[in-house]
Amino acid sequence: MSTSRNILAVLALVALVLTSARPARGQVTSDPGKIAGITIGLVVIGAGIGIGAYVAVHHNHRLTGCVASSPTGLTIINRGDQQTYALAGEISELKAGERVRVSGRKSKLGVGAPKRFLVERLDKDYGACEVQRTER
Repeated sequence: MSTSRNILAVLALVALVLTSARPARGQVTSDPGKIAGITIGLVVIGAGIGIGAYVAVHHNHRLTGCVASSPTGLTIINRGDQQTYALAGEISELKAGERVRVSGRKSKLGVGAPKRFLVERLDKDYGACEVQRTER
């Protein structure tokens, strides 16, 4: 739902920019410098809109953390928000005790249900998780 809101916001911004432009007054220039400047400006604006849309759609779809085994399957404790997510999807390459970065989608099954992460691919395997030592 957040992704569709981001896309709608980008489309609304583009529509606002296109509708607020003033109509041309019929002044045509033959100056190559001005034509090149206008062309470069349009390319930069188009690239900015494209990059903005990409970032809005693909933001925050990765988890990095240690994979653990639980009675219901594999879980990951995300290094970023310290939340535990049940893993589903493409998890055949994941092993308990490994620190990994995975790409996919976060989801929640319902109120009170544990958070779930649908793994689309393993981005990087960092090796074994560090053992946390307790001091006496």
